[in-house]
Amino acid sequence: MTATADQARPLMADLSEPEPATAGSQAAATGRSARPRLRDQIAENPLLTLMGSIIIALLVFTLGTTNLRINDIHARIDDTNTRIERLEVRMDRLEDRFTALEERVINIDLKLTALIAALNATEEVDAALHGRLLQPGAGEQNPVPAER
Repeated sequence: MTATADQARPLMADLSEPEPATAGSQAAATGRSARPRLRDQIAENPLLTLMGSIIIALLVFTLGTTNLRINDIHARIDDTNTRIERLEVRMDRLEDRFTALEERVINIDLKLTALIAALNATEEVDAALHGRLLQPGAGEQNPVPAER
């Protein structure tokens, strides 16, 4: 049995670390390139790893703060809507004031129209309009002769 055990031992390989040629041939056989481990990549190109980490952190930060930005936009929209509602209330009050002023002007116009109609109905106004009440030269120191 020892002879058989000695013959079997060299055939067994240490599988803890594959040889580089073996890893490449395995990758070629599967059609994929062998991916370097993270530790190997960091050791080989630390600047690229650092920049990649920074980009990923910025993307995560941007995605995380999107909700905050959207909430800020909603708050601004709500503030603007509140201001618009206040302006609408002010406009309604101004429209009410203008309506009241229009009613007052209409009432004054009606009163003046009635007064003018009453004055036109009197004989004195008619006479004054025709100049019959005024005597020629009344109120003047040097009377001007009337034209004939």
